[in-house]
Amino acid sequence: MNVSRVTQRVDPSSLDGLVAGPPRAAIAFVQGTRVEAVPVALHRDGERIWIGIDPSVLPGSETSAPAVALVDDGRYWFELRAITWRGRLVPGTAPATEPPNGLRWFEFLADSSVSWDYATLHEEP
Repeated sequence: MNVSRVTQRVDPSSLDGLVAGPPRAAIAFVQGTRVEAVPVALHRDGERIWIGIDPSVLPGSETSAPAVALVDDGRYWFELRAITWRGRLVPGTAPATEPPNGLRWFEFLADSSVSWDYATLHEEP
């Protein structure tokens, strides 16, 4: 008997359009003994990712802080699509295309990513 699995996972490159103009972006990091999740500005150029964070909610260390970044879209189940990256924040400067906006900018160094799109449910062998 050949058993297959149904999955919503997709190749991250299939969500390049979503990442280019994310309707929502957030980052989660450990602050003390709590996990904090805050909205962010996200900019990607090729493989480089920049995260702009309101200075009042910065992670305590600000240097190489482990974090998870998320870009998502969709209101209903079959519209849900997202990509997450696990990595760390490294202090940086705003991308040249970003207007001055009072955010503290970091480069996000991704170690891994997971992406999904529920509209593309499919079988895997």
